[in-house]
Amino acid sequence: MSHSIDPNSLLPAGAESTKRVSFWEKLGGGALSIAVIVHLIAIIAAGIWIYQVIHPVPEKEVDFIQGGGGGGPRGPESERVSKVRKPLMPVSSARRVAIEGVGGVVLQDPGMEFGEFSPLGSPGAGSLGGGFGGTGTGKGLFGDGDGPGPGLNAPGGLGTNPFGMIDPNANSLEGSFYDLKQTRGREPTGVTVEQTREIIRDFVNGGWKDRDLAKYYKAGRTLYQNRIHIPLMPAEQAPAAFDCEKEVQPSRWVVVYRGSVTPPKTARYRFVGAGDDVLVVRFNGRHVFDHGFTSGTTGIYIASHVPFFKGETENDELRKLVRRDYPMKLPVTYHEYPTTRNWNRSIGGLAVGAEFEAVAGRSYPIEILISEIPGGLFCASLLIEEVGADHPKDPSGAPVLPLFRLDSGLPEVAPGADNAPPFDPAGPVWKRTGGSAYGGI
Repeated sequence: MSHSIDPNSLLPAGAESTKRVSFWEKLGGGALSIAVIVHLIAIIAAGIWIYQVIHPVPEKEVDFIQGGGGGGPRGPESERVSKVRKPLMPVSSARRVAIEGVGGVVLQDPGMEFGEFSPLGSPGAGSLGGGFGGTGTGKGLFGDGDGPGPGLNAPGGLGTNPFGMIDPNANSLEGSFYDLKQTRGREPTGVTVEQTREIIRDFVNGGWKDRDLAKYYKAGRTLYQNRIHIPLMPAEQAPAAFDCEKEVQPSRWVVVYRGSVTPPKTARYRFVGAGDDVLVVRFNGRHVFDHGFTSGTTGIYIASHVPFFKGETENDELRKLVRRDYPMKLPVTYHEYPTTRNWNRSIGGLAVGAEFEAVAGRSYPIEILISEIPGGLFCASLLIEEVGADHPKDPSGAPVLPLFRLDSGLPEVAPGADNAPPFDPAGPVWKRTGGSAYGGI
């Protein structure tokens, strides 16, 4: 007789069977499921990581008006350009590059692209960080660094405020900052981009009189400038330099530098340079230079009419305006450099101004106006050429000229900074004299 075996009889005394074990579980299915899930998660994560390495996320594109720091209104008259803005990088030490055949010429490193600025106020961020360089932590654009950075009034270098020094200097021009967007009493003026051009045009053609700007907000700080060499940078650095960044938005501002100078030798000279947006020079009561995205003497948006100024096209209306107030000879002569990519592309490069004579020992009043109109980015550079002198050449054949400067100091060169032309560090130094450049009140 056969006997069936009761499963419960195999359990210890007092124990009872409470669960039926499935065939899958007998094979270890529970542990296997967990292992499979864990491995699937790991495989998916690895796949995502590999895809990101092979297909990195594209950098965000930044739209800006042709010309970088301004150039004109965002309207039909200006062509918008899209460029990739690289991550903000600390400004490292300047590099002086001697190119073949041009000994001693100071050049920017053209390898870095537009937009490589230090994070403003970051530790040890060179000229854009608080304390202007070194290893200190800063409290603002031109503020109180805690480290060994050279500070605002350091002689030359990335530590120098590019808009001028705080302390008066015997060899410098006096700079005043005006905000056209608000009145002297801090009321909004509602001034537009086009009206800003008109205000600048009326001011320079009306004799550069203080009274013509007196109704607008004027910064309490005066800066003392001995050269104009300001590579591409955020436009808010100008109001920050004049200690009014809390009161002034970085657009539609004007800076006027004034003084009297004497040349290093008797000769015929001409200024060479460019500004974004405006750079105008009056020497001995006569306009001798005007080139940027906007012409200060005519109000013309040059960036839209470069072929006309190069003599490649005709425009009777423009020619009438130019004939009346524009100081440059047509067609305008331009110089292009590897480190002025934006100017080359947008406004023809650096322009050559009108010739003028200056006698050594004689004092001449000079006024320089710079302006940013729509905001964004700003830059300006002013060199001077002795007519007929043998200046070194860069590989393209363009002359490498000295900066127009009033002391022996030279600016350090931020690697990769755009719209920063090469300059001859051995160039002569002009001197500030005691005469006044003010055109009355």
